[in-house]
Amino acid sequence: MGRPHRRRRGGFRLWVSRLGAFLGVLSALLFAAIISGVLYAGVRVRKVAQAMPDSTALSRETAGGITQIYSTDKVLLGEIYTRFQERVDIDQIPQILRDATISIEDQRFYEHPGIDLRGIARALYKNASGARRGEGASTLTQQLVRNVILRNREKTVERKLQEALLAYQVERSMTKNQILERYLNEVNYGGQIYGVKMATKLYFGKELKDLTISEAALIAGLVQSPPKTYPFRHLEAALDRRNVVLGKMLELKKITQEQYDKARHEEIKVLPNEPKVVSEEYKAPHFVRYVLRQLKLRHGNEVVLQGGLKIYTTLNWEMQQRADAILRSSIRAERGRNVTDGAMICLEPHTGWIRAMAGGVDEKSEVNFTTYGKGRQPGSTFKPIVYAAAFETGKYGPDSEMIDRPLKLGRKVWPKNYGGSGGHGNSVTIEHAVAHSLNTIPAQLIQRIGWKTVVKLAERMGIKSKFPQNDLSICLGTSSATPLEMASVFSTFANAGDHAEPMAIRLVIDGRGNVLERNEPQIAKSVIRESTAASIGRCLEAVVERGTGKGANTVPGARGKTGTTTDNFDTWFVGYTKELVTAVWACNRQEKVKLDPKTRKPILDENGKPKMGPVYLKMDSDATGGHVCAPIWGRFMEAAVPIQQSAGLEPIPLPEELQKLRGATPQPPPTPQADRLNEDGEVVISICEETSKRATPYCPDVVEKSFPKGIKINPCSLHKAPAESELTAEGTTDTHSTPIPALATPGPVLVTPAPTPAPTPTPTPEPRRRRRETPPPTPEPRSRVEEERKPETPVPEIELAICTESSKLANSYCPERVTRRFPKGTRLRTCTLHKPRPGEEDR
Repeated sequence: MGRPHRRRRGGFRLWVSRLGAFLGVLSALLFAAIISGVLYAGVRVRKVAQAMPDSTALSRETAGGITQIYSTDKVLLGEIYTRFQERVDIDQIPQILRDATISIEDQRFYEHPGIDLRGIARALYKNASGARRGEGASTLTQQLVRNVILRNREKTVERKLQEALLAYQVERSMTKNQILERYLNEVNYGGQIYGVKMATKLYFGKELKDLTISEAALIAGLVQSPPKTYPFRHLEAALDRRNVVLGKMLELKKITQEQYDKARHEEIKVLPNEPKVVSEEYKAPHFVRYVLRQLKLRHGNEVVLQGGLKIYTTLNWEMQQRADAILRSSIRAERGRNVTDGAMICLEPHTGWIRAMAGGVDEKSEVNFTTYGKGRQPGSTFKPIVYAAAFETGKYGPDSEMIDRPLKLGRKVWPKNYGGSGGHGNSVTIEHAVAHSLNTIPAQLIQRIGWKTVVKLAERMGIKSKFPQNDLSICLGTSSATPLEMASVFSTFANAGDHAEPMAIRLVIDGRGNVLERNEPQIAKSVIRESTAASIGRCLEAVVERGTGKGANTVPGARGKTGTTTDNFDTWFVGYTKELVTAVWACNRQEKVKLDPKTRKPILDENGKPKMGPVYLKMDSDATGGHVCAPIWGRFMEAAVPIQQSAGLEPIPLPEELQKLRGATPQPPPTPQADRLNEDGEVVISICEETSKRATPYCPDVVEKSFPKGIKINPCSLHKAPAESELTAEGTTDTHSTPIPALATPGPVLVTPAPTPAPTPTPTPEPRRRRRETPPPTPEPRSRVEEERKPETPVPEIELAICTESSKLANSYCPERVTRRFPKGTRLRTCTLHKPRPGEEDR
């Protein structure tokens, strides 16, 4: 019997041994799994962190708003926006609305560091227990990061990790009030309504300060699901959500039981009409779209459409109205000659300011003929360029005599004069040839002085369109040019040989008062000699007095040139006075069935139907530049010149911040946060982020850092009080003789002086960043007008032409350019995007 007993005892030991081994292996595997999981999570977090956007984008990004465009005579030409949004400071948002938002969205907002672990645990428990389906745990900071920086709602591990890490970083760089302010300005409250200010205005038709508890709770409740609680369409759902918010506010003791009962039974009255986002109803629509196109190329769509810009243009609204009305009525009156459309553009020759732009008879059309495509053949309006090139040689002038006869080019005799005459072989002066628009004389001149000479001068005078290589027929206007280009050319004659580049935008200010653009006239001096400009002016005066442009002789001091292309496809008149230069163009453009150029059969669309498209047709034989366009020019200039002469009496509207700078008196500067000790016994000091020295009242970006007690830190010497001359900004008037706001460089301006702090030694330890947990007892008023940073020694600058498409140094083939300032000695790569066509390299 003893032997079986020993076997059982041995079996028990074996079982315990095997169990221990199994548990050991299991523990090892579990430990390995945990280590692997930690390493894997670490790798994932590191990858996410490396691909993570910059958290400081949140503090840099401007709140959206409505972009507004103004004329020089203080008229709002249009508003551009893709959503309703208007920024408001935190101190203007009522406490009841702040409490309602925090209660329902993030009740521990002032306690957590951007990520609420307790809230995550609570949400997991409630979702698992079914007590409340779908409870979220995102903090206000996480929601703000999601909407402003990440801009996506993908439910992936990477995005959630990025959101959490960014929220933690944001909390270390911004105060709680700054985060809350940005949140209440950025969140969607249904439809295209963003921010509490527009939500209050569009739902209730009132200001924030007038909100009731019930209305504040309704607005706060919209954030969770804006489409499902949109008050204009789902008011009952919005009211149900309001009641949930009120209950949460009562639970957290933000309101009393009496306030809860009253708010819950309060009747909510939402405005009857749902707002519509309309951004295409402009005054001067062709001009406004021209301006927007330039700004989008330079700053991007988002800045223009959502940046709340103030754009101050060169257009005069009164002059524009006359241009539109005269063009439409005149083209309508010429329909008997098969004239159906046209365009007109007016410049101020001394500045290049575009004063009026009528891009076509149909204002709603996207086609702006003043700048459309490659342009049209300018006809005889090109001839003054040929004569100017000849006058520049010093061998020719208005009184020079030449024989009126065509050239012999091999077997070809070319050209004929208008009407089919080959010239009479008579001796005529150049002035006579210009006045009567002879073709033979400019043909002789371009043959003598050379095609390249004429082309180079045309480009310097403002024509950016390409020229056919070595084609002498360009002297008769067979190349292409837009009305804007032709007006630019003639402005050189009106401006005594100096050429002003056409410009439409004078000043652009963003939603926070920062100057994005401040454009001055770009003048190229002595493109032609002053004597050449005067001689051309004399010839063009003869055109109006006794030549083909008599239809414009109702305007005192008028000078100009007619143009009519072969078979009367295009007619022109371009002319000027000392005040203005205007180009008028007309055509017969109709919608017709598109034909294949080879087979001449209709081109069919995907449904087998003939495609329709614009077709240019012949006008009547008497629809010439002198008969059609010169009278239009005369009628417009009779109205426009007096407007130009009387312009400049009133300043254009400026943003409120710049208006305040006029006559501003120095105020005591804000005092940086005083040094204090933290819980570790270290001293907390306000540090300038840019220089890492003790902050002064003029440092724009300040953080608090901890240092060993007794450390001494030198004050920042980069940011100083502005000079007295910088304390005012003059308004702009409607003439170029008065400057636009006197801001030295694009950027904000401060109007307060600074004391000079005593120097102290430089710190040696590396400071560690700490977030300011609570705002100062008396927060300084926030303003969009901040400090202009000026170097102690001015850096010499140069102006360079930049291609708007490649952002590189423009070459002669870049179609769109903008002039920018750079430190002297800056070297930029030349644009390689725009190149000459084959065979044009010698140009």
